[in-house]
Amino acid sequence: DLILSERWPGLEEAVRALEGVNPSAAQQLVNAVLPRPGATLAANILFFLVALSGGDLRGWLGDGPARILQRLKPGLMTRLRDDFGRLGRIANEPRTGDWRATMIPFYNGAEIEQIRLFIRRAGDEAEDEQEGRQGTRFVLDMDLSRMGRFQLDGLIYQKERHLDLIVRTENKLPQKMQDDIRDIFREAGDVTGIKGGLSFQAAPPNFIDIAGAEPPQQPLGLIV
Repeated sequence: DLILSERWPGLEEAVRALEGVNPSAAQQLVNAVLPRPGATLAANILFFLVALSGGDLRGWLGDGPARILQRLKPGLMTRLRDDFGRLGRIANEPRTGDWRATMIPFYNGAEIEQIRLFIRRAGDEAEDEQEGRQGTRFVLDMDLSRMGRFQLDGLIYQKERHLDLIVRTENKLPQKMQDDIRDIFREAGDVTGIKGGLSFQAAPPNFIDIAGAEPPQQPLGLIV
């Protein structure tokens, strides 16, 4: 089962297929699209979420890789579209405390894993209802081998095209990593037209703990 598994077999097969016929397309998918440790993590997760909310598998994979897969392995593309649609539907299912969960593919440097992302409509919160604002809040919680607990807390208001993002870590991130994340945040905003703010919290990080979801206890073996 895709949701219960720690792997996404269809996506792994797609990467292998691309490696066999067009290594540069495979590298584009692995290095530029898939969320992975490093300064692009937040931006690539946001890119995945936007594509997932719109059901846009081709837009997420990239036109080049998608065309190659459609030509060589149409059955695999159908399977990937089904998987993508299922992940999107699960993100809209109710969850305890109004939070919903979806899975995100994550390349750890050796293989593709899946990590959980929790989502709640921003309008579900009292202060947003009073202001008449509708958006989406998401929380990603991970335990990285070198950094320890790492959390992304984002608030997206699609109508206003506004995003506020908090990066929480147990210890303060190196200045260069913070600057790299800021650069990517600005670049993503220029491309999408979404503006907003980015901040970092550490020592204390003030992690958000979601009811019904245990904070990560074991490192995923991820290295950043």
